[in-house]
Amino acid sequence: MALLEREAELAAVERGVDQLCDSGRPGACPTDAVVPSRDFGVPATDSGTPAAGFGAPVTDAGPPRTRTGGLLAFTGPAGIGKTTLLRETAARVAARSGTVLYACGGEQEQEVGFHVVRRLLRPLLPALDERELRAELGSWYDLAAPAAGLPAPGGAVVPHPHGVRAALDRLFAHLAVRHAPLAVLVDDVHWADPASLGWLAGFASLAPRLPLLCVLGYDPRELRPDAAGFRAAVDGPARLPFPLAELSTEAVGELVGEFFAEAEAEAGPGSDAHAAADEADAAFTEECRKLTGGNPRAMTELLHRAHEAGLKPHRDSRARLAELGPAAPAADVLHRLENLGPDCVRLCWAVAVLGADATLPFAARVAGLRGEAARSAADRLRGARILEGEPGGADAPVRFTHPSLAGEVYRAIPASIRTALHGQTAAALAADRSTRGSAVRHLLEVHPDGDPALVGELRRAAHAYTAAGAPDAAYRCLGRALREPPAPGDRPAVLYELAAAAFRSDAPAAAVHPLRAALAEPACEGEPRVRAVRLLVRALGRTGHPGEALRTLESEVRRARAPAERDALRAELSLWRALHSVDGGGAGDEDPSLPALRAWHALRRGEPAATVLRHAEEAVAGLSWTDDPWGCEVPALVARTFVHCGHLERAEELLREGIAACERAGLHSDRYLGLARALLPERPGEPGKRAVPR
Repeated sequence: MALLEREAELAAVERGVDQLCDSGRPGACPTDAVVPSRDFGVPATDSGTPAAGFGAPVTDAGPPRTRTGGLLAFTGPAGIGKTTLLRETAARVAARSGTVLYACGGEQEQEVGFHVVRRLLRPLLPALDERELRAELGSWYDLAAPAAGLPAPGGAVVPHPHGVRAALDRLFAHLAVRHAPLAVLVDDVHWADPASLGWLAGFASLAPRLPLLCVLGYDPRELRPDAAGFRAAVDGPARLPFPLAELSTEAVGELVGEFFAEAEAEAGPGSDAHAAADEADAAFTEECRKLTGGNPRAMTELLHRAHEAGLKPHRDSRARLAELGPAAPAADVLHRLENLGPDCVRLCWAVAVLGADATLPFAARVAGLRGEAARSAADRLRGARILEGEPGGADAPVRFTHPSLAGEVYRAIPASIRTALHGQTAAALAADRSTRGSAVRHLLEVHPDGDPALVGELRRAAHAYTAAGAPDAAYRCLGRALREPPAPGDRPAVLYELAAAAFRSDAPAAAVHPLRAALAEPACEGEPRVRAVRLLVRALGRTGHPGEALRTLESEVRRARAPAERDALRAELSLWRALHSVDGGGAGDEDPSLPALRAWHALRRGEPAATVLRHAEEAVAGLSWTDDPWGCEVPALVARTFVHCGHLERAEELLREGIAACERAGLHSDRYLGLARALLPERPGEPGKRAVPR
């Protein structure tokens, strides 16, 4: 049936597909295409220069083309037509020999870090060559690979989530060229895992400047509280989403007539198809709209039930129509599911628990059904419009006909049975590593039982999530491991890892309590204790408690017995006093080098640019290029800080002041003047004129 009252949305889809597919030759890349950077640092090579390709023209051997991308967003409640519009977009791109990457946020997969990103890339993984990607992406490959599910060596450095998101941008920009024309479709974004949602928030604003089409569907009312960045990116003044409205009475009447005409036509010759369409009178139409609120999905289900009950679309059927059952899709699905028999219920529950990893053999295994019984149940569920998938396709995914059905069925499973199904699924995945999917999200749902193996599995998963740049997913795994609980000897390590994950998730307040608990454990001694103290001090400082941080350090210095531990804590105490000025000195008698050190330290830690610049400006007031003992080193450090923050003119101004100060002091050949001039190279195309490098 046609998409009714979606003319504006379909026109926008057609324009986007036209811009993507009808301009330029496939595979060519514009010589002036730029991969836009996000507002954070740029990975560098070992020499300290920016990694090749970021924020620079992407060139290709082929001639230029004018392929342009775009961003579309469709919003509204479940059943309003978002999924249908995304599938229509996919069909139009595929019809023009385009590549479609599709993923759907899952209510049960929100605990899996980068689930949506990996679902998008899964169809292309077999065709991606690691050597080619490394040659194209450079140092970005190692950042993107763990999040994307690509082969990646274990790195000693924990990546910052911002860097991982920027690397994923580079990866998708590369795929947009190599697999052009490319469409990236994400349905039910409101159920996307936090790591993928964080990436989408930036990618949505970059997509219009990349040669790909990005189409999103989501319910604004269901977006996570921490999705403000995504809202800002999609709801910008130049990218207003399309809010999908309920069908009008006229559209409902057209849908009713069309549905019954098709149903009667399928019944064979001699049917009264045209009469059925004509009999869709206003009273019947108005009753349908009243029962469904004009929701297309609810309308379709109601009409199916009416036809199965033998009703005709005229006023005499109104009373029976209201008695057919609840018009709410969730209640309707559960009612139909109960009438299909226990095998169908068990298989449907298994598919709901498995989510995106469901195949018929695997779902049958979790449900405890034999082959023939599972196939028969699957056929009945397909006939009842609950499941869809290829009949007889052993490895083909089995999914619900509408994404929201998965959540509706999942929530209807009795809690004890749901927990048992998660346990069976985790055991099946652990026993058969060839099965696609991760056991971690299922382990999060089983009852705590003091199992050391489960604690170890959750900690390994947390380490993998941390390496992929998804510390929030690591935090959930470690929180569950703590409830298992771990063995007494492992408890301090689990608490420390939990706090570290919170700190990396920009939630330092959530790190304080686990670290205090770790320090209270008898087994927390030696190097693990020093690490915990250091992180606790940083968490207290980030939450506005520098005095408490100082007292904690002083107490730990007094407590330490081992020389190495005591020396490490004393060094930390000295650094803390220097950087935070909590040793009693007032602002007037503070060493002028301290604000400069604070600015550089904040920059290296990834603090917000506003914080770094505030410290840098504080440092400028008391700086001198010629005074001992520091001389030029401290102002040069401040100038580099301005450069890294993108304030190039401010850095140039500071360096020129330094050169003038050195010349006034007669230091025409001194190292001070040489350093200032070295940081002020010539402007391109203007010999003899100096400027900060861009």
